[in-house]
Amino acid sequence: HVRFVRNLLSAEKRKKLGVEIAQAEGGLEIAQRLIGSRLTPQILDSIRNISVEPNEVLRRFQQNSAAFIAAFEQLNARTETHTAGGRGRFGDVPNDIANRVEMSPLDQGPLRASLRRYQDFGARYLIVQRRTLLGDDMGLGKTVQVLAAMCHLHANGRRHFFVVAPNSVLVNWQREVTKHTELSSYLAHGAEREEVIKQWVRHGGVAITSYSTLPKLLPYLTAIDFLAVDEAHYAKNPEAKRTMAVEQIAKRSTYVSLMTGTALENKVEELHNLLNIASPGAVRELQPMLLANRAFDRAGVAKKIAHVYLRRTQADVLTELPERIEVDEWVTLTEEDREIYNSQPTNIMLKRRSATVTQAKFERLQDLVTEHRQADRKVVVYSFFRQVLDEVSEMFGNCAQLTGDSSTLERQQITDTFTNTEGHAVLAAQIDAGGIGINLQAASVVILMEAQFKPSTEWQAIARVHRMGQSRTVNVHRILAANTIEEHLVNLIEQKANLFMAYAHESAIKDSSQMASDPSTASLEHELMQLLKHQAPC
Repeated sequence: HVRFVRNLLSAEKRKKLGVEIAQAEGGLEIAQRLIGSRLTPQILDSIRNISVEPNEVLRRFQQNSAAFIAAFEQLNARTETHTAGGRGRFGDVPNDIANRVEMSPLDQGPLRASLRRYQDFGARYLIVQRRTLLGDDMGLGKTVQVLAAMCHLHANGRRHFFVVAPNSVLVNWQREVTKHTELSSYLAHGAEREEVIKQWVRHGGVAITSYSTLPKLLPYLTAIDFLAVDEAHYAKNPEAKRTMAVEQIAKRSTYVSLMTGTALENKVEELHNLLNIASPGAVRELQPMLLANRAFDRAGVAKKIAHVYLRRTQADVLTELPERIEVDEWVTLTEEDREIYNSQPTNIMLKRRSATVTQAKFERLQDLVTEHRQADRKVVVYSFFRQVLDEVSEMFGNCAQLTGDSSTLERQQITDTFTNTEGHAVLAAQIDAGGIGINLQAASVVILMEAQFKPSTEWQAIARVHRMGQSRTVNVHRILAANTIEEHLVNLIEQKANLFMAYAHESAIKDSSQMASDPSTASLEHELMQLLKHQAPC
């Protein structure tokens, strides 16, 4: 049949027909992908349910803008041409590798999340390059890229995925697995760790453990499909037991991804140590620089190791911004933190404060500020509690505090100094005082140290930074303590989200008191008291 068609058509006609067939196949492929995409029902539902009220449409977009933008980007993905050698979603990845990554499949399988284009590329990169260092900037979603890679492998028959992370973020990882995937998660930490890891070995899924627990689990870890090492700079010291444990488990893993936003911000020796874990062969690329003892050329190093190191900054990939990136940073209290928390009487404010003044929260705060400092960003840390502000100020070089006791003149002087400081700076602000009548637009990072009673309190505080004219992406981190009153508070607020949207958002300018006696707050306080009285300590 092929010979018959070839004889009927001239070479020129065959070529033209081939182009038309290819175009038709391309269009059919796009249509099939759109029809089969889990995004399509969401988009169609959104179209069917569009309200005639413009504010309602805007509210829906603001609540889930990432999913909308991801859908638009995916619809446009086939029409955009690119030059892979420059900055953008490819970072410093060379043209040949970028093209190979782009052409590779990504079977999302049990993934629930909608990926942005740079996240899609990142997940493919982790799969194609196999043993990598993922160094994306804060807020770009390193976790969801790793989970997308795991989901692809799961869809292709792999079953055992393993995460090593600092103690404080273990519960956050478990929540992210549940939120973004259909994979089972196993928290292998604490007294039941051996039994939990045995279940994971039998059934598969995502096992999560800490650096301190990892050495105790090594006898059970013989073969791992994908290893993710979060905050990998914790393993930069080759003499430390936790580093040696990570090295051992990496050797038993088919795919390895070390996750850190600060790999190229310190000494080349530290980068050398991380690469030695992820991809020992890549270490040879750095040997001349180590021997020459030259100044640390970040750009040069990044290009030399681009086959194993992927880093994109917010400026590289979020060109349609400014927008707001919000992340809930759930932490696990240490045993000492937990004892202090449980010893507090049944009083809402005492429970809230004891859940906030904790080692777990301040460790996470230190990590967040360190990474944002590397990007030269100004940071505002909000808390209701003066004790927390004192701790924050001491932790970051006696940084200024903006409190309810600050006079009008002092407030202006503090904000002027913060604004005019060159590069990175930290300001500790009481959430009521720093949330009203203050312009903190020089900052691009907001860190909330505890959950608030009213969304309007938080909205006001964030609005001091994320306001009209802001030219940078605003990163908002909420540091929350799992299994405490904060978890109840967050859950109750989510249940009442529609009520708060209808009431609190309208009165955001008027409301300023932490415990203002509107009906929603009074009801919330009552429910929290009932939980504290009738439930076991959380």
